Amino acid sequence: MTATKLVTSMWKSFSEIDIGSMREDAQLTPRLAVIGARDRTTLLEAALQHGPRTEGQTLTALASYRLPLDPATLNNLAQYDLRILLLDNPSELTDEDVQALTTQAVPLFVIIDRPGDDAIVVEPEVSTADHVTVVSALLDDTKAVQKTLLPALANALPDGEVALARAYPGLRPTVVQQMIQRTSMTNAMYAAGTGVAEMVPGLGIPFAVADIIILTKNQLVMAYKIGLSLGETGEFREVIPKMAGVVGAGFMWRQVARELVAFLPLGVVLKTAIAYAGTYATGQAVYQWYVTGEKLDRKELRRIFNDALERGKAEAAGIVARARRQKQSQLNEPPAKQRRRIRLPWKRGQIEAPGTGV
Repeated sequence: MTATKLVTSMWKSFSEIDIGSMREDAQLTPRLAVIGARDRTTLLEAALQHGPRTEGQTLTALASYRLPLDPATLNNLAQYDLRILLLDNPSELTDEDVQALTTQAVPLFVIIDRPGDDAIVVEPEVSTADHVTVVSALLDDTKAVQKTLLPALANALPDGEVALARAYPGLRPTVVQQMIQRTSMTNAMYAAGTGVAEMVPGLGIPFAVADIIILTKNQLVMAYKIGLSLGETGEFREVIPKMAGVVGAGFMWRQVARELVAFLPLGVVLKTAIAYAGTYATGQAVYQWYVTGEKLDRKELRRIFNDALERGKAEAAGIVARARRQKQSQLNEPPAKQRRRIRLPWKRGQIEAPGTGV
């Protein structure tokens, strides 16, 4: 395929991305309501509003409610996109409150604020109601908030993570890092599933042209979502050329390929590692550019690149190993027993011949 045809194919693929809806969804501010004492609400607001790229941004306030909850308040809470309940102890809630809050379809995020030396941090737990998430974290403990609370809160609205990060800067690092990891794994798994191809001329990477189009498309969507998460207001066609200048067209993949060829033989593992590492490095470079406002120097690019290499090798080995185990387990399964065909006994004279009436 010539360079002109490659560009044409890529442009056709990129034009199919519904960028308009993506941008509109990101600009919709999620409506968050917090239920709890004022001092706890203040701590949560501070955690949500402290993040990168907040200059000139009007910070989004949280609607605040107090316990106990009267019927009018419960009706109001049903209008929000996410309800956040702050408690010292679950016993603060009456049975009626629990019943009312958990039966509403709006997601409920419960934070158990455990003060004192016995404070603990646990992984988020989903309650018996699948739209209720419970997290234990001390609100004035920065480490606990960063490690457990914010990541769990970023996942509270799976379809609205970009809008959440855009409105609440404290969620931006978590949302962006999860996005980069998810896209890197998506590209890696795609690469692992498409087999081994010849090197692409000019790039020196083991992908078919169709692979390059898909992987690059995913990278561009990721890059634009990173921008939207960090408050980007420009349109896709205005932003992407600037981002391409940050890392250079194909720079990360070429660099990753050159380094990994020395460690891995040409094959599925190499291809998977390049897909992961190239995507991861691109995402980190775009994120750092947005945060600092400056194009990364060679030293910073090298740091990101080296980190991507290590991650790429590890993730690729894991993906390929899991795929091989799954394939082996399928081969080891006994073949399904074929159904026996049952031939019904009949006498020739008992069957009516078509069209004869006999």
